[in-house]
Amino acid sequence: MNLFQQRKNKRFSYTPRHLRDSDSSLDDNIKSQWETVRSRGKKGSKSSNKLILLLIVLGMIIAVWLILNHYEIS
Repeated sequence: MNLFQQRKNKRFSYTPRHLRDSDSSLDDNIKSQWETVRSRGKKGSKSSNKLILLLIVLGMIIAVWLILNHYEIS
């Protein structure tokens, strides 16, 4: 009777990509590309931080100017 017998697990002969044989030159190429992407990202984040800081300071200057201008009129 097949009613009470459990099915056997299927077996696959799969090898993941990182375990397959590959050229080391391809790995070096990927590493160099990753380093260039990382270095570009760092430069962009620094300039965006400076821009945000500049906008905050500009907003504070405008707020103080409006407050002082209001006291001058009153």
